Amino acid sequence: MKDIFIGFILIFLDFNLNLGNSKIGLIPDFAGYLIMINGILEMSEESTLFTKVKPQVTAMAVYSGILYLLDLIGLSTGLGIGYILGIISTVITLYISYNIVMGVIDTEKKYNRSLDAEHLKTIWTFLAVMDILTFALVLIPVVLIICMVVLFIATLYFLIAFNNSKNLYYEIIE
Repeated sequence: MKDIFIGFILIFLDFNLNLGNSKIGLIPDFAGYLIMINGILEMSEESTLFTKVKPQVTAMAVYSGILYLLDLIGLSTGLGIGYILGIISTVITLYISYNIVMGVIDTEKKYNRSLDAEHLKTIWTFLAVMDILTFALVLIPVVLIICMVVLFIATLYFLIAFNNSKNLYYEIIE
């Protein structure tokens, strides 16, 4: 579960350095997806929901790796389809994270011990709503900025909650 958590950190937190048309991702998403694959493999015995998303995580590792290279050489800004690619990427990432959260719920039931999974699911739901609102309100700049700030805070809160679930899981299996 530790690798899933590290993967989430690398995927959800983006810091970029812009140099002309080039954009260097200081925390590349593809690295997060690759690390997450290891975590999914480790957790596969706990719930089939972890295994269920392995193809999507693998696809996102390849996709985000290609996007990283396009950003690096400055081609992604010229494509003009960033908004649509962003929506597709967000939907797939939400699907992956939802199944992981549901896998945590399965694991909680398997051991009949609390992993604070329902709280994690509630935070994930809020995060998903904020992701959708951020894309839907792109034409209203003031509201968009507020949504982006709330989304950032929700993302941090999700990471904290997932870390808590991870720690509770390790207490159970040790």
